[in-house]
Amino acid sequence: MVSLSEPDGSSQGSTKTLLVLTVAAILVSVGIIGFVVYDNMGSHSSASSAVIAMDDVVTMDYVGRFSSELIFDTSLLEIAENDVIYPKSLTFTMRENDSYAPFEMVAGKYGEEGGTIKGFALGVIGLSVGDTAVIDVAPEDAYPVNPDMIETIPLVQRVDGTETLSESEFKSLFKIDAEILDYVPHYKWKWDVLVINIEFGYVTFKHFPTIGETVYPFGDPYDINDPAGWPCVVESFNPSANEGEGEVVVKHLVTEADVYAVKGVSYDDEVFVISSFDFVNETFEVHRSDSTIGYNGEISGRALFFEVTIISVSKT
Repeated sequence: MVSLSEPDGSSQGSTKTLLVLTVAAILVSVGIIGFVVYDNMGSHSSASSAVIAMDDVVTMDYVGRFSSELIFDTSLLEIAENDVIYPKSLTFTMRENDSYAPFEMVAGKYGEEGGTIKGFALGVIGLSVGDTAVIDVAPEDAYPVNPDMIETIPLVQRVDGTETLSESEFKSLFKIDAEILDYVPHYKWKWDVLVINIEFGYVTFKHFPTIGETVYPFGDPYDINDPAGWPCVVESFNPSANEGEGEVVVKHLVTEADVYAVKGVSYDDEVFVISSFDFVNETFEVHRSDSTIGYNGEISGRALFFEVTIISVSKT
């Protein structure tokens, strides 16, 4: 393993923490990063070229993984395509083939100045052409967490038994026009709802679940190709609760083992992962992603591990 040194030239006894991100993610300060596990992981070659210094332009191949060894991205197409040898993380997504290419960055530059994250920008310093090194990045030197992207959900959740939407919202969510006394599956919970009123451009409907039924509001966990979501059981339904508005009690069948092992997809196609579980308060958290801003809830706030192979270095 190659020892990494700080920008001032001081050496470290262990592999320095470092962060690498995918081509798309590295161009922004948060995003989807890549990781590839090489056959010679952990080895390095002693190169005769000068070591990488601050402001050098560095070209490399990279692999990014979590502590679970799951790969979340890579610069190598052959690894991206091979899920058998190189198992992928929950939100790993194949890019266009021509985007899999060596990554170029400026050593020591991160954030708005350099476009990459701190751990990765500093971690290449001290390596040489031909070196292969595994670099770990602490959460504080990786992708920051946006607290607005995290939602806490009680394991036993109470759902209002009556709902009102505008006619346009109803059509957008249910994919049909509202009709009085129509029974239709709920856009999220999937149980039946009954349209009871359409007036002044608004639609009111009541929920009518079956006690004991299992619903899958966040995807199909039994989908072989793309499992998502988890079962939810209707524990009770009281149509007269809340002054006649009604109430449904749903139990989420989520456990600690599901943390970073289960993803979900909301009714409006928002992707998220289960990111924590609280025994004491009987709640769990989901961390959402937003591809439009390059934010990935599976990666943000976590320790990351990267293997990099240095291809070339140019002095500036």
